[in-house]
Parts: sequence; structure tokens; C-alpha cells
Amino acid sequence: MDEFGTTAGASGGPVPDQLRSLFNHPDDVRVQELPCALPGFGSLAVHFGAGARTVPHQHHNGQHLVFVEGVGVVADEGGVHVVRVGDVVSNPPGAWHWHGATPGAAATHVTFEAPGDFDLDVERRDWDDTYGPDLGT
Repeated sequence: MDEFGTTAGASGGPVPDQLRSLFNHPDDVRVQELPCALPGFGSLAVHFGAGARTVPHQHHNGQHLVFVEGVGVVADEGGVHVVRVGDVVSNPPGAWHWHGATPGAAATHVTFEAPGDFDLDVERRDWDDTYGPDLGT
């Protein structure tokens, strides 16, 4: 094993300036860089406070999410999905989606993606309407 990182007991640091526009409440999100020896990919642990989530976006090269704590939510072309610890979501290249924590619970996921490969210039669609206070309960 060449590099090692853990999310156990970690809370990460403030969202970097270049990523703040990706989140609805960036002050309720913490980001932790993780080692990643995969060529062309980076890995982050993203710690969402209850109610914090990304705005709709897409990754030109796709994104892989592994939920490691709490109760999360992922929305894609197929609807809004509540996800829990151990769930894995693989967003294909160019897929519209958003993700984060449910209104009543914090969540943490680990991402694998090409660094900086996200586009916020996408439709909001029903982003505001599908995130009610009872989601995930």
C-alpha cells in the first residue's frame, strides 16, 4: 500500500473557494482530500451537514460516490434516491445529477472523479421541489 487515508473521525476543512458555488450551503460542508493513485482521478471525502447538498451539475468524465456515513440523497434522470452507508452511486460521463445530505441527517461520501471536472451550467429542473423536509425519514 503506497498511500493511506481514512474518513474515520475526520471532519475535513472548509470548502475551497473554487468549489463553493457547487453547494447550496458551502459553510455546512467540509472537504477532505484523500490519497488517490489512479491516473487522472482524485478522491475527496465530502462531509455534508443536514440539508446541505450540491446544486445540479454534471461531470464530463463521470463520478463515483461511496456513502460512508449518515443518510444521503442523490438525484438523477431517474428521480430522487435516498442512500445510506455502503451505497455506491456511479454517475456516467455527462449525467445530470445532484447529491448531499437529507434535510434531517448529515452524510459523508467519498468521490472518485477527474479533479475540476464539473459543469454547473445545467438546468435546475425540479431541484427545489423534490427536496422536502420528510425526505429520508
